[in-house]
Amino acid sequence: MKRDLGNFTRGSQLIEHFGFMFAAGLKGPLIIALIVTCWMTWWTVSAGMTDHEVYLAWMRAYAAGYHFMEFDPSHDVQVRTAWGRSVTFPISLLDVYPPVVRAWRHLMTLVGVALAWSALFLVPLFVAWIWFAARFGGKAKERKHERGAMLTDLADLKAQIREHNTAEQRKEWTAKLGHQWRLCSKEELGRAFPYRPSAIAGVTYPWRLEQSHAMLIGTTGMGKTVALSDMIEEARRRGQRAVIFDLTGHFIEHFYEPARDVILNPLDARCPRWSVFDECRDEAEFTAAAEALVPHDGGGSEQFWVLAARLLFVEMCLKLRARGADSNEALARELMTADLAEVHKLMRGTIADPLTAPEAARMAESIRAVFNANAKALKLLPREGPCFSMRKWIEGAGKPGGFVFISARYVDLSVCTQLLTVWLDLAMNTLMTLDRTRDLRIWFFIDELGALHRLPALEKGLQTARNFGGAIVTGIHAYAKLKEVYGENMAMTLSSLARTKLILGTGDRETATWCSDFIGHTQVRDMEEGYTYGFNNARDAVSLTSRKLVEPLLLPDQLKDLPRLNGYLKFPDGFPAAEVELTPVDRRMRSKGFIRRAADPIPNRPVAPQSDEGSNRGEGPTATSTEHPSSNDDGAGRRLDLRQGVLPLVQPERLPPEGLDRSWAELDLFDSTVPAGTGDGAGGRPIASRDGGSADESAMLPGAGTAPAHRGGPVPAKNSGGGQEPRETVAAGGRLSGAGRSPALPDHGKQEGPLAPTDPRRLALEDDAVAPDHGPPEPRNLGEFDIDI
Repeated sequence: MKRDLGNFTRGSQLIEHFGFMFAAGLKGPLIIALIVTCWMTWWTVSAGMTDHEVYLAWMRAYAAGYHFMEFDPSHDVQVRTAWGRSVTFPISLLDVYPPVVRAWRHLMTLVGVALAWSALFLVPLFVAWIWFAARFGGKAKERKHERGAMLTDLADLKAQIREHNTAEQRKEWTAKLGHQWRLCSKEELGRAFPYRPSAIAGVTYPWRLEQSHAMLIGTTGMGKTVALSDMIEEARRRGQRAVIFDLTGHFIEHFYEPARDVILNPLDARCPRWSVFDECRDEAEFTAAAEALVPHDGGGSEQFWVLAARLLFVEMCLKLRARGADSNEALARELMTADLAEVHKLMRGTIADPLTAPEAARMAESIRAVFNANAKALKLLPREGPCFSMRKWIEGAGKPGGFVFISARYVDLSVCTQLLTVWLDLAMNTLMTLDRTRDLRIWFFIDELGALHRLPALEKGLQTARNFGGAIVTGIHAYAKLKEVYGENMAMTLSSLARTKLILGTGDRETATWCSDFIGHTQVRDMEEGYTYGFNNARDAVSLTSRKLVEPLLLPDQLKDLPRLNGYLKFPDGFPAAEVELTPVDRRMRSKGFIRRAADPIPNRPVAPQSDEGSNRGEGPTATSTEHPSSNDDGAGRRLDLRQGVLPLVQPERLPPEGLDRSWAELDLFDSTVPAGTGDGAGGRPIASRDGGSADESAMLPGAGTAPAHRGGPVPAKNSGGGQEPRETVAAGGRLSGAGRSPALPDHGKQEGPLAPTDPRRLALEDDAVAPDHGPPEPRNLGEFDIDI
């Protein structure tokens, strides 16, 4: 009830106050109208009536007043005639006296004409006054822009751009031809100056601002693909070249022309043969490719493995090129699937030598695992067909107006992402090696930037590609995805370098706030209206107070609620933002977005023969050379026990002893050595399989003495006194095929009988690990190591 009384009091006071103020506002116009009407009536009557008619009209008015006062109706009145005589009759008959009736009728006619003329003049004036007063009142409360960004309509934006482009075009003509361009025809100017601005979202770019790059922001289904399709169609119509990242196959379906376009998709049948060795010519270019192939993905504190994997890749590529084995197959064979010992042999003498040393086998395998996880897509590339080089294509090879479609399906991204990243990175890096030019040379359309790994060349491309004729158009779904891939600081840098923004409907508030900042903030002067009322009308008043504030042109919620295919376009160079609406075009389908490529045949690999003793003893099947080296070995085929404290000891490489026959040294005996058992003593111990198998799968070799065995062929040996003929050979695949012991090497820690049971415990204690007590310890597989420790 108290609230209702307060509302009533407030409402009644405001109604009364506004009523008085409204009347005060009408008082001036009404006074003016009265004055104008009276003057018009006087002027009309004075000009239209004679003096006698005026006299008779006044007599008629006198008689009307006499009757109104109810005086004596029989009172005689004397009326002058037009001829100067006087006529006397009762005043009650004055109304019907014919001259008086005619004079009064004439007077009313003239008054009507005067009122009509007054209305014809006053009504428009009155309406104009009301409009002016209302507009003035609205302007008094209107927010006034003082500085900052502005929002306009689409027609005004197009008009501003048209005026700007005309002025810039004439400046360019004047700089080249002087004022003589005015003597040229439009056709001659068109041939001499072929540049014409492109369009985005149906709006022409400001003069030469395509190379300021653009970013399309919007969640799924908002219209990014529609805007990109329009730009690609225009590029095709103008004969411009483009590199297009097509994640869905939409652009391939509608724009792919087999005669001049290329599809780079390792799983597509139309993908040409490609090799990283065709793109990179020196160490710097291999390093750039490595940055794209093994990405940081936003940075982090633990980047040693990434940097080491890149270094290993670069050094291996340089080594393979020096040997003439520069192919993807050789890279996969020598780096991705080879034994660590073979990798180390190739890397010896390079800066990657310490990274592949068998003494640090776990680190080396971890580094290679990081590289293999990122470079696995190299094995998917086709091995047949025409060769394609992105570097040569960017430099001008291929047919004019061609497109390169870098594509992959969503289901294939897990294995193709790194390769797609490498291709885009190579294209941008190659562009920035060309001659500088102001003209647009090539477009980069990246529909889903967040679907790729970090592009090292993207930041450099956004900064400097405009000087080499590159224009980059990227599309993203959400700001969070961009931060996930590039990190927060780099994501902000990339978004600021793409100066043209097409902002569509967003799906989260963070992205909407980010886009709102792109459109800009404005400083305005706002008017606040206040009311004062009281018991005394003298206190009633309305006050207007000005206030300055800075606020965004568009609130984040406005961007979140944008309908589909609607958005805002913001150009650089001070142009205001404007709302745009995209119109989808139904284009005919030219080709399929994806055609699966038949899998390449898997080459057969020779199987190494089994060990004689292993086959005789029936200890189980041995590993073959077709198996990949286990990740649980030391890189040279020796299996590592996962349990802490019982790791095998790996012999360091030793120089051949003095007096050794030179032919042994020429066999490179000490480049890659493995321990082999001897025939001395009783008992035996299991030798770990070189291919990563368990001890049960290996032959039981007698003795505990060790000696290095050559991996590449037979080793000369003599009988050690046990009556057993030496049969120590190593198969081509790297398997030990005999158990003989070389007499040419000195004994280092020869021990008779089985391995002492206390050795594993001692090793465990040295590594601060407690060995479990399971009764009498059994001999463990410690791998093959030198007993003399």
